Amino acid sequence: MSSPKRKPEPRVPKRTLAAVVTSQIRERIIAGAYPPGTQLNEGELAARFATSRGPVREALQRLVQEGLLTSTPHKGIAVRVLTADDLDDLYFARAAVERAALQRLTARGAPAALIANLEQAVEQLAQAVDNEDWHQVSAADLRFHQHLVNAARSERLSLMYASLADQTRLGLNLMLGTYKGRTDLVDEHRELLKLVGSGDRQALLDALDRHFGDAMITLRHHIDTQLPAEPGRRA
Repeated sequence: MSSPKRKPEPRVPKRTLAAVVTSQIRERIIAGAYPPGTQLNEGELAARFATSRGPVREALQRLVQEGLLTSTPHKGIAVRVLTADDLDDLYFARAAVERAALQRLTARGAPAALIANLEQAVEQLAQAVDNEDWHQVSAADLRFHQHLVNAARSERLSLMYASLADQTRLGLNLMLGTYKGRTDLVDEHRELLKLVGSGDRQALLDALDRHFGDAMITLRHHIDTQLPAEPGRRA
């Protein structure tokens, strides 16, 4: 008796493959594997990911739209190099999105799941600070704020914030040393957590403004005094 023929495996749609490549390149950029200024070559990336150039081209264009890459005529595509003005604008935009999320959140009340997520993020932040693991400090910091925005239950607001958070990570990869001077970082997040639980909208918004203001003062000082020029690289 002959065995039944196996059905062929369905082919992965090109768009799905492009999404996978986009995710992998994005992760490498955010992790610092492709530092700011790195030139990204379409053919080399296609070979690295064992795919054709089509999905890579689509991935690069998507990341240009997200603000992680820049496309310059006659120069190609490179990982974006953020300036002090870019960081000012990022924190301005992040503050606007978070303030909108917090206004909705305080009107509805903070669910217990949110408080639990925030508590976990603060503990992870505190542990990373104790270990002087600045990459994890950055990740825990942004995770805390992403939880706040997601709690507003606005798909569009969450998507906007995720893009802003990725660009923030891109800038902080060059300036992880700024966290060494933020000895009050854990306390600031604990204050935000406490105010989220209390539902005091104005106090919460004021604390958020102070938090972002302190961050920008520290970042600008680091840019002015310590940040070296980042030469272009190839990947």
